[in-house]
Amino acid sequence: MTNYDAYNAQAVDKGSIWILFLLVGWSYGSMNKMGKQIFYYLTLGGCGLWTLYRLFTLSGAIKKHNKKVAVKCGLSTEDMLKLELI
Repeated sequence: MTNYDAYNAQAVDKGSIWILFLLVGWSYGSMNKMGKQIFYYLTLGGCGLWTLYRLFTLSGAIKKHNKKVAVKCGLSTEDMLKLELI
């Protein structure tokens, strides 16, 4: 298994996460933060405030998560540039 295969297996898809977030409020769970996702649901998205915050920060969170995955998989800086993670 190459580094790219390992990265593709663990990275999250930006489009899928956005669709899930807009339809059912799912975003943290996809990025290995299940406790935060449960808390999000229990508080009804922080009574809407947390939802507004997440609308503005979701793209950055996805990029940050995928960058961590790339580093863990051993991708080089050049590879991360190609994937637009840097």
